[in-house]
Amino acid sequence: MVEVTLSVEGGGVYIVGQTIKCALLVQNNSDVTDRLAWATGQISGHVTVDERHVQIAREQQEEVVTNSSSALTKHVANDCFFSSDPEILFCDLQLPPQSSKELKFSGIVPTHSPPSYRGSYIKYSYIVLVGLQRVNKPVTLINLPIRIINLPGITLVDGPKKPLSHPFAPREECINYEDYFMDKVQSLCCKRPRSFEVKTSEGLVSIVRLTKGAYRLGDPIEVNLEFGDLQCVQVTLKLQALETLSPESEVREGTDTRCTTHDTKTIQCIHTRSTAVTLHIPLNVVNSFSTNIVLVRWQVHFDFVIAHLPQTAEIVDAGLTSVSAKGLDCDWRPLDTLNVSTLSWELPIRVVPTLPQYIATIAWQRTQTKDTV
Repeated sequence: MVEVTLSVEGGGVYIVGQTIKCALLVQNNSDVTDRLAWATGQISGHVTVDERHVQIAREQQEEVVTNSSSALTKHVANDCFFSSDPEILFCDLQLPPQSSKELKFSGIVPTHSPPSYRGSYIKYSYIVLVGLQRVNKPVTLINLPIRIINLPGITLVDGPKKPLSHPFAPREECINYEDYFMDKVQSLCCKRPRSFEVKTSEGLVSIVRLTKGAYRLGDPIEVNLEFGDLQCVQVTLKLQALETLSPESEVREGTDTRCTTHDTKTIQCIHTRSTAVTLHIPLNVVNSFSTNIVLVRWQVHFDFVIAHLPQTAEIVDAGLTSVSAKGLDCDWRPLDTLNVSTLSWELPIRVVPTLPQYIATIAWQRTQTKDTV
C-alpha cells in the first residue's frame, strides 16, 4: 500500500496570475517493492449553479468544454470552466520498501478568472488535482481545495515595466505581478474622505461621512454621523453583500437579489449631535466582483428612526413639579408614546482583496491532504 500526500505552499490562498507551487509525496510503507504506473497534476476551476434559478447559455457551455479538455477534470465534475495543462509527474515509478519520493509541479490561474465564492445561486471553487494509477487498476484522484482572490480589472498586461536603474539594464524586466497587484489594492484603499447628505421633505436627517473609497477584506468601516434638524432617536447600520444574477442567466425573469448581512450595529442617538460607528468586514467573504452570470456588490444599509414632534416638544416630559425650600424640583420621565417613522437608505461601497498571507493566517485553510493507492 502506497501513501500519497498532496500539499501546497503559501498557505492555500493565492492571487490570480500567481504561481501555485504544489508537491506530491509518495511513500511506500510496506516491506515489499511497490510500483505505480503514472501520475499527473494540474489546477482546475469549477462552477456550480442552482439550476432552479440559473441557466448557462450555450456559448458559455461550449467555452467550459473547450477550457476543460483534461480527462482528469471530467472525472471530477462536468462543471469545470478552467484547467491548467496536466503535468506528468512520473511514469513507471518503483518504490523500494520503506522509501519515499517527492515530486513537485506548479500552475497558474488566469488573471480573468473569478475569485472563490460560495453564494446562494452560484459557487466558484478551485482545486489542485492529482491523478494516479496502478497497472490494470482504476484511476485514483486526489484533490485539494485552494482559495483564489481577484481584483476585477487588473491583468498581467497592465503591469508596468520596472524603472531602468541604468541605461544598460535589460528592458524586458517586468515588475512582480503579486507586488503590482497589492500596490493597486493599496492605492484604492488610501484615505479619500467622502460625505453624503440624507434628507427628507421635512429637512436634513444626517450627514454620513466615510474615510475611504474602498475597503479591504478584514478592514473596519468607520462611519461618522452628524445629525441634522430632524430628531433621530435610533440608527441601525447593516453591512450587506448582494448577489444579483444577470438577465441572460435567469431561469425566471426578475429573480430576487439575495442579501447577506455580515455585521449589524444599533445606536441610540436621542439629543446626539454626532456619533461614530464601526462595522467589520470578515476575512472569509468575497470582494466585489462580476462575471457574465452574477454580480456581487457590497453596501451599508441605514435605518433612521425619526421622531415627529411639535417644535416646542421634547423627548422627555417634566412631571411631578413641586416647590421646595431649595427651589423648583422636577422629576423627568420619558414619553409614554412617540410618533416615529423609519427612513431606509443604502450606501454602496467597494470591497477589494487583502494580502493572501493575512487571509491564510486568520481564516483557516487546509494546505495538504492524504490518501492511499
